[in-house]
Amino acid sequence: MRILLSIAHFFRAEEGSNHSSTDAHRRDQRAAAIRSVIDAWRGHYGPVSSINVWQKKFEPIAGMADQLDIIVLVNGDNHLLDADYCRARGVRLYDAKLENPRILGFTAHRLFADARNIYDVFAFSEDDLRPTGNDLISRILAFQDDFGWRRVVFPNRYEWSPRGPALKTYIDGMLRPGLLAPFEEALPDERFLKGRQGARPLTFQRATNPHCGFFALTAEQLAHWMAQPQFGDQDCSFISPLESAATLGILKTFPIYKPFGRDMGWLEIEHMDTRFSGMNLPGRRPPAPRQS
Repeated sequence: MRILLSIAHFFRAEEGSNHSSTDAHRRDQRAAAIRSVIDAWRGHYGPVSSINVWQKKFEPIAGMADQLDIIVLVNGDNHLLDADYCRARGVRLYDAKLENPRILGFTAHRLFADARNIYDVFAFSEDDLRPTGNDLISRILAFQDDFGWRRVVFPNRYEWSPRGPALKTYIDGMLRPGLLAPFEEALPDERFLKGRQGARPLTFQRATNPHCGFFALTAEQLAHWMAQPQFGDQDCSFISPLESAATLGILKTFPIYKPFGRDMGWLEIEHMDTRFSGMNLPGRRPPAPRQS
């Protein structure tokens, strides 16, 4: 399996900003996040090692992917990756040279099109989404084996925060009713799909919020997307340019599903932040009383 991973990464410090990509006080946190994301992909999908306790030596084991190429999309020097780290992790920086860095994610679509005959899987990720195991891609492919390549499955995005309503919070809940109706009418499909993982039944729901900042398509799916008139249109009408780059083109082309209910964790990706789970909303767990 040959994977091309494209990560959109931007940071430009600005005083008084409320956005994580421009908050001067979060530089170190953002630098650690993008490195953790890249390390997770390399660690889970690249070569690994095992300790032979008897012979007291390390033994190499082939990785999950036959080839994993990582391209980080940047805009000039507005990023937090140095040359030594990129060399050590086999990362290539691609300078998009954009006047509007908010459309940075759309650059991945063009890179995928250029490499359409080289790779088996094309994955896009925002710079703060960390895979938690080596089964993210294989489960996406398993979904397609079960339900066909004309459907796409997205992971559920979650945050881990001891100050949230629970330790773990899935952050991409239902959008305003009617917002997705035009896409569902254009591509009618089942509301729920039933599958299995071994003896375990699984339920997938047509996503009531398709966004998660990540997608992975097979070469066949990419070819289908490229054949549509909307491919490459850089339409930014879904929430903002950031969400549109990650979601809108897929939403126009495929029915998008996510694991549902108790099965949400079957396919998930960690958002390395707490800004959503930390919001003051109804249902939030009250803070623990102070000890006197």
